[in-house]
Amino acid sequence: MFLKYSMNMIFLWLYLLGTASSAPSDEFRSFVHEGELEVTDDAYIKYIIPSGYSPHKIQKQTRLLLRDFVNKDDLFFQDNEYYKILNEHVEAGHTMKGLTFNIYDDNMREAAIALFRLLQFAQDDKIESIKEWASANINNDMLDYALILTSLFRVDALKGHEPPFITKPNYFVNSETIKKAFKLKLNNGKFNPQEAQVQQFYRTNDVISINTNYSSWNLWNKECRDNLDYFREDIGLNSYYYGVHFLYPFWMNSEELTGTDPKYAEKYYYIHQQLIARYNLEKEHLKYLNVSDTSKCYDDYMPYLTYDNGLPFPSRSNIRREWSDDYARIKSVDIAIKECITRGVIFMENGTKIDLTEDNFVDLLAKLIRANFESVQVAKTLRSLFGYGSDGFPTERYNPAPSVLHHPQTSLRDPIYWYMIQSLLKYFDDFSNTLDPYDFSKYQNDEFSIIDNSFTKITTYYEFYQFNLEKIFSNDNNDLRSSPLTFTARQKRLKHTPFSLSFTIDSKYNKTSLVKLFLGPACNEITCFDEFCKFFELDSFIYEVNEGLNILKWSPDTTLKYAFDDYFNIELKSSRKNKFCLFKFPENMIIPKGLEQGLNFTLFILITPVDDDSDLDTLSVPLGFPFHRQTSISNFADFNNYKFYNVTIYHKENSKHANGYFSSHLN
Repeated sequence: MFLKYSMNMIFLWLYLLGTASSAPSDEFRSFVHEGELEVTDDAYIKYIIPSGYSPHKIQKQTRLLLRDFVNKDDLFFQDNEYYKILNEHVEAGHTMKGLTFNIYDDNMREAAIALFRLLQFAQDDKIESIKEWASANINNDMLDYALILTSLFRVDALKGHEPPFITKPNYFVNSETIKKAFKLKLNNGKFNPQEAQVQQFYRTNDVISINTNYSSWNLWNKECRDNLDYFREDIGLNSYYYGVHFLYPFWMNSEELTGTDPKYAEKYYYIHQQLIARYNLEKEHLKYLNVSDTSKCYDDYMPYLTYDNGLPFPSRSNIRREWSDDYARIKSVDIAIKECITRGVIFMENGTKIDLTEDNFVDLLAKLIRANFESVQVAKTLRSLFGYGSDGFPTERYNPAPSVLHHPQTSLRDPIYWYMIQSLLKYFDDFSNTLDPYDFSKYQNDEFSIIDNSFTKITTYYEFYQFNLEKIFSNDNNDLRSSPLTFTARQKRLKHTPFSLSFTIDSKYNKTSLVKLFLGPACNEITCFDEFCKFFELDSFIYEVNEGLNILKWSPDTTLKYAFDDYFNIELKSSRKNKFCLFKFPENMIIPKGLEQGLNFTLFILITPVDDDSDLDTLSVPLGFPFHRQTSISNFADFNNYKFYNVTIYHKENSKHANGYFSSHLN
C-alpha cells in the first residue's frame, strides 16, 4: 500500500513545476509565507534605513504602475490573466528595482513568469510598449530573465544575447575586482604605480585591466588540492548553464516542454551526464600530479562574489546533518524513486502500471526526478541545505543574499553542485545496471571502413581573456558611464590551439551516414566500453558518403555545436565575428588540460548508415550512443566502421607575463 501511495504521489508530482538539476547522494541523504513587501514610502524606508535612525529629508518618488500604463479599453490587457498576476506583484512591490532577483523566490518567480507570458503572447504592436514600460518600472534582472526566455518563442523579443558575464559581471568575477573597478572609475583612471603593481591592474591606452583570480585564490585548503576553479568558474561554462535553464525551465510543466521538444527530458539528462563526463576528463591530469582524494573540496566554499546591494554571496562551511522535516522530505522522495527502480515500474494515479524498459527508462526517470527533486518546494529545500550548509538560511522568506545555488549562472562554481549532479545520475546508473548489456555487434558493418587518419597536435594553454565591466557602472543617470576609459577583468582561461581531425573512409555505396566523435580517458578497444560514462561527445552529425574513398575532416570551428566568446575578449586585436550563443557549450572548454610532457586520451569515431531522410532529431538511437550504457561486443577483430585512437594532449606553460601575475596554480 505504501508503494502504491508513493507511486500515486509521484504521478501527481510529474505534473508539478520542476527546477534546475539537483539530487542528493548517499552522503547528502544523511543530512537531510513569503512575506509581502509593502511599497509605501515608510515600508520601503525600513529596508534601507537602520532602526532608530531618522533621516532629515526623504525624497519621494512617483512610480508608474502597470494599471496606469494600460488603456482601460484595451481588452488584451484587461482580460489577460498574466497582466492581472503581474499587476498584483508590481503593486505588492515584488518587482521593485534594487531587489536581488532570485528565481527560487515564489513571488519573484510568479512575477517573472507573468511578464514572460505577457511578452510571449503579446500582439506585435504591443510588445515594444510592454518592454519600454518594464524597462522603466521592473527589476532589471527580472526583465532580462523574461526577455531571454521570450526570445526562444518569438524573434522580436530580444535582438541578440550579450553573454551573462557582460550583462552581470559581478556574478562571474571576484568582488575585489569589482571594488577595484569602482575605485579606479571614481578616480577617473588615475592610480599610483606602486599600488597598481601590488593590486594587479594596469593601463594600456584607454583600457584599464584588472588581473582577476578565481575564488579562494589566496587560501590554501590542505584537504583539497584539485585546483579546478578555472574549470568550475569558467565564464563561458557558467553562461552556458544559464542557457540550459532557459531551455528547460524548472517551473515549466512537462506538457509544455514536450510540446516544445518531445525529447526534452532525455536531452536534459544527457546535458548533465556530459557535464560530469567533461568534468572527470579535466581531472585526468591530476592523477599524474599525485593529487590526493578531493572529497574535502565539498566541505567549504567561499564564492568571492558580491551582489548589487553590496552583500557578499554567502559562504558554505558544511552540510547540516541533523534530522529535520527538510531531510524527511528529501528522504521520502529518494525512497519512492528507488522503489520505482527496484520494481522497474511506475504506478499511475488511476492504477495503470508503466514498465521501465531499455527504451523508455531515461525519458521516464528524467521526468520522475525533475518532478520530484525539482519541484519548487524540494528544490528550495535542497538549495538551502547545500547552498548555505549549516548556516540555516530561510527558504520561506525573501533573502537579499541568496547562495550560488540559487542562480543557474553561478551554480557550477560550487564543487558540491557537481556532486549533486552525480547523485542524480546515479538513479539512471542503478536502473541501467539491472538491464542486460546491449549488443553493439549489430552496429558493426562492412559498408564503411575507416582505413587511415591524420590528427594535428592538440595543445592546451591559459588564454589571457579581458571582458568589459561597463555594466556594473550602470545607473539611471548614466553619470558613471561618461568616461572614455574601458575597465576590464582580465582572467586566465583554459584554451586549446586550433586542431583538426581527418579520416579516410572507404565506402561500398553512396550512403547517408551518422558520424559520432567522442573523447575519453586513456583505454583500449576492450576496456573503453567499460569506461562508457566517461566519454565526452565532441560532435554528432549527418554525413553523405560517396562510393569509394572519402576524406572526412572535422575541427571545432567547422561545426555548429559550440559557442565562441572570443568576440568579447578585448585582449584580442584581430577582427572577428560574434559567434556567441547562450545555449551552446563553450568551444574553449571541449579539450581537457594536458601535461607539458603530454597526457594520453582516447578518441573514438563511429560511422553507421541511416535513412536518407534522417536528421539528428528523428534518429532512433539514444543520445550518447554508443556510450549511453553498458555494451557487449562478441568480436573485437572484425569491426571496420568504428575506431579507437590514442591521442596526446599537451599543455604549454605560460611564461612570466609582463602585465602581472595570477594564482600560483594557474601557470
